Amino acid sequence: MAAAAFVLDRSVALGAFFEDEQDDYSLAVWRSLAEARAVVPALWHVELGHILSRALRAGRITAQALDGSWQQLDVVGLHTLAPHGDARHWAQRAADWSLSAYDACYLDTALQQRLPLATKDGALLDAARRAGVSLYLPARGVKAVRKSASEPVRKPDPEKRR
Repeated sequence: MAAAAFVLDRSVALGAFFEDEQDDYSLAVWRSLAEARAVVPALWHVELGHILSRALRAGRITAQALDGSWQQLDVVGLHTLAPHGDARHWAQRAADWSLSAYDACYLDTALQQRLPLATKDGALLDAARRAGVSLYLPARGVKAVRKSASEPVRKPDPEKRR
């Protein structure tokens, strides 16, 4: 049986790197990488590089912690997809979904690969649901689920899983 796969966005990855952004969902997704495969658009690496380098300059993360972050990324073996489309394509996708072009790239990747999306970004989650893309839920370890940006985090209903 093939390993489960999903598209990983930066909001979930940051929960693995910064204690103040950690939550049950981010940690469960990160732990699921022992068995599941994370797919990311090439943009993901640029975004993470930008965020982590700014965090280093601002003193939010140490150089040692930054090295540890790179080691974590090496271990999980992300599957990076080559970029496609030009600026016009991404501007149109962003407009279609009322998202930033960055977030449109994650949603487009999930659609093209027919994979669920791991995200904590409310607007991206709402657009994904409208486009028919499901939220990635690790097999174990998730204590709460958010249906949309306007809804508070809630505990899953065990009766609905039956």
